[in-house]
Amino acid sequence: MRQLNGARPQFGHTTVLMQSVPQRQVREVLGEVSISPEFVELQGRFEAAKTELAKVVSDRDYLLTTVKTNLETRYYQSIGRKEYELFLIRCEVLRLRRKIELIQASLNRGEEPNLDHIEKHLDKELEEWTEKARALWDKISRAEFVDQLPTLTLADTHELKKLYRELVRRLHPDINPDLPEESRNLWERVLSAYLNGDLEELRTLSMLFLEYETSPNNPSTMEQLALDVERLTVWIKRLLQELAELEKEFPFNYQHKLDDPKWVKVQQDVILKQIGEMQRQRDKYLAILTGMGGTGQLIH
Repeated sequence: MRQLNGARPQFGHTTVLMQSVPQRQVREVLGEVSISPEFVELQGRFEAAKTELAKVVSDRDYLLTTVKTNLETRYYQSIGRKEYELFLIRCEVLRLRRKIELIQASLNRGEEPNLDHIEKHLDKELEEWTEKARALWDKISRAEFVDQLPTLTLADTHELKKLYRELVRRLHPDINPDLPEESRNLWERVLSAYLNGDLEELRTLSMLFLEYETSPNNPSTMEQLALDVERLTVWIKRLLQELAELEKEFPFNYQHKLDDPKWVKVQQDVILKQIGEMQRQRDKYLAILTGMGGTGQLIH
């Protein structure tokens, strides 16, 4: 794979360089301009910070787009579907219990229970539970969809990450605030290709970038480079902290557990036991409702 070359400042005109670099940083030797060792060292630190930041950004994006998706898919397929079944029967049991309570309240007031009114009341009262059930089902459906998608080989995944990391370094607008408009447009395509796992598109974009890449007109001053190094260093620390916090959250904190078949089996058994208990509770409430209606006409 062709590697991208870093953009280098052009030093064709001494007058341009003298305008952007302090006098003490340059010297003329036989008509040529030489950058001071301190300036070169600072440029090296700046490029190293850009490389490190690109690595951290790409690692974060890989964690959020690939690792997270894969872990969620594994969780919802192995455990989430049974949790959904348990959630539904809990909702059913709760609705039956509340229906009994509302019917009994009407009877206690000497009123004929209005079943249509009670059902509408329960629909409103349990609306939040219904939305939670729908959201859980959406996650399960997405996990099943993702599981059917074609997957990249390990070699392709490695290439995808490598290309993305290099393009982050060259095109990310926060790392390179002075990019031309053409390069900014390329970045939007890069991000979309990476999120969709489109390796061919990312290969094409890496070649397109070489066509659009331009060198800056003037090199940075010592003061500006120092500020840029500090800015990138602060950003790196913030992202590393963000990554550390992410790994404590779902689904990342389940990674090792999902790798353990015994742990998965225990969780499944626990949920199945709870489902059995809820089914018995449901049958109990259905029997109560049947008794209250005499012939079961209160059951909806």
